[in-house]
Amino acid sequence: MKLRRAKQTILFEDNQAAIKVISEVGSNYKVRSVNLKFHKIRDFVERNVFRVTYCPSEDNIADIFTKPLGPQQFGKLRQSLNVLPVPDNE
Repeated sequence: MKLRRAKQTILFEDNQAAIKVISEVGSNYKVRSVNLKFHKIRDFVERNVFRVTYCPSEDNIADIFTKPLGPQQFGKLRQSLNVLPVPDNE
């Protein structure tokens, strides 16, 4: 069974150099040693399956799952996920 995509998947990336390398069409000798996952993403971008978009680090919601954050940044990203804080039981 083959599933159809409704539209492109958007990948939010905070590394502008990575976006540039992924978005450039054709082979680039500087990235030959980059791992297979990178080349697969590049292939998906060229076939319009993925679209890579810049997202500033402070707005990158995935950081809540991958990086230690201060209380303010954690609260901001938690709110972006529509997750409420646990109420105090006093």
